Amino acid sequence: MSAESTTREQIASVTAEYLATELKISADGISGADALRDLPGADSMKLLRVVSKLERQWDVEFEDEAIFAVKTVDELVALVEKSVGGDLAKS
Repeated sequence: MSAESTTREQIASVTAEYLATELKISADGISGADALRDLPGADSMKLLRVVSKLERQWDVEFEDEAIFAVKTVDELVALVEKSVGGDLAKS
């Protein structure tokens, strides 16, 4: 998926899908305000696997400090958004 054609909504959708698959929960039950560590079944290894999938999806690499600073689903989406081409919210 190229940065030019990627919207924040697409990033949020893919992020929720990866979280749901890894944690074995429904993507419909994941909201942007949810704390990642509070999602059912979440642990550090599963969340790092999600991050790895997101990096591969958009061919980006996140700084360790940035990943460890992320607390919510929305913050993770914003990190991906910033990494794939800056402010995509206008898309």
